[in-house]
Amino acid sequence: MSHNILNCITTYYYQIDAILLFFVGLLGVVFSRNLIKILLSIEFMFNAINLIFVSFSSYISNNSYLGYTVVIFSTAISALVLAVGLYFTNILNQKFGTIDVNKIYSKYKEINKC
Repeated sequence: MSHNILNCITTYYYQIDAILLFFVGLLGVVFSRNLIKILLSIEFMFNAINLIFVSFSSYISNNSYLGYTVVIFSTAISALVLAVGLYFTNILNQKFGTIDVNKIYSKYKEINKC
């Protein structure tokens, strides 16, 4: 029986890594003003959730592929969300000339005064 370093890494480490990745994404969403950075931070949060699904799936059973299936669909959905977000970012950049969220909001308020 050979001792492998991968046997020492449990699902606990993957969950801690996913929690840290989720909070990095959350901090990016809260503190970033650039729209592309916000979209990438949301992608970090999606990837953290996917890592949780895979770690729980491997923890429950070695033959259970439910977590991996959810991750495949979630990855496809997050890619679509990112593509739509980049499309809207391009439209906002063409309309307002910036991708800074605060400047877009202030220009939008000036246009739509009631």
